[in-house]
Amino acid sequence: MGLRTQGPLRELFLDITALDARPLERPELDVRWSFANTWNEPMQLFRGSQLAMQFLDEQADSISLRLRVPWNRRIWSAVEWKLTEHWGGWSDRPIDAWHSLIGAFNYQRSQWPRNEVHLHYYDDGGSAFRIDHATLAVGDLTLRTQATVLERSTLALAARLDVKLPVGSLSAAGGSGGFDAGAGLCATWTPSSWAALHGLFAVSRFSHLSAPTLLQPAPWHFTAEISFEAQIGETTLLLESRVLSQLLAKGWDRTPQGGDDALLSSGFYADFKAHNQVSIGVRRGAFLVWMSEDFTPGPNPHSTLKFLWVSNAPDLVMGLAYTTSL
Repeated sequence: MGLRTQGPLRELFLDITALDARPLERPELDVRWSFANTWNEPMQLFRGSQLAMQFLDEQADSISLRLRVPWNRRIWSAVEWKLTEHWGGWSDRPIDAWHSLIGAFNYQRSQWPRNEVHLHYYDDGGSAFRIDHATLAVGDLTLRTQATVLERSTLALAARLDVKLPVGSLSAAGGSGGFDAGAGLCATWTPSSWAALHGLFAVSRFSHLSAPTLLQPAPWHFTAEISFEAQIGETTLLLESRVLSQLLAKGWDRTPQGGDDALLSSGFYADFKAHNQVSIGVRRGAFLVWMSEDFTPGPNPHSTLKFLWVSNAPDLVMGLAYTTSL
């Protein structure tokens, strides 16, 4: 599906997305709309005597464009750009209702007003952004190049090199304000005419935020993804799992307050744990619709579900894409 991992902090930095390892025959245009609902209640972090604050509550609607052009049969390059509206949105109440219907933990949403936008990221060193009203954010520009290095009857391998250029604004939560770069290996295996399996492993290097904040991203990042697609007539069903390593640098801890429920409702897991995004999608013709949730396996003694954690950054993602050859 070529999905990025959404969320107000993850989207500031380079995200190496998986694409088919087989050669691209013709230029391709991909246009996508998606919305991501994020809910993390206010959180204070500390490192020694230093303090940092975060509050992540929004619906982010984004339009992204990607143009891929082949240089020859084995190599293509792409340019990607997105525009995001950070706002209160409409999705808080439907998510509340769904949690109530299935009896799930609601992450203390009912203690806060619905459909508002609050994006705060600041500390004793400075402020990255403080957003409390609808804000239109221009995103950074991403350049991708992929070369198919092996092509057999059912297997293809490709090497990737991606670079993010800082054209977005950090104060509007549009981009990190710095250059990021990464490299990866993609694989596509087609065991039958109706099934395909795609994989990706990538390593990235993130630059610091352009603000003088003390809380900065970890320098090195890892991405692993596996995606399965099954074609049934004219329709393709897709299932995907994307794992990203810890986003922010180690050394910080959350100021204890409110017990386990407050911890689960905060952004601590989103900042300092790996993130596993599970997505399901349906493609028919040029159109793709998908939904994503984050469920990261691992021991979690603070949750009712002791075998996983959920970051809620974002809580839910849904999107629609139109892809066509030119």
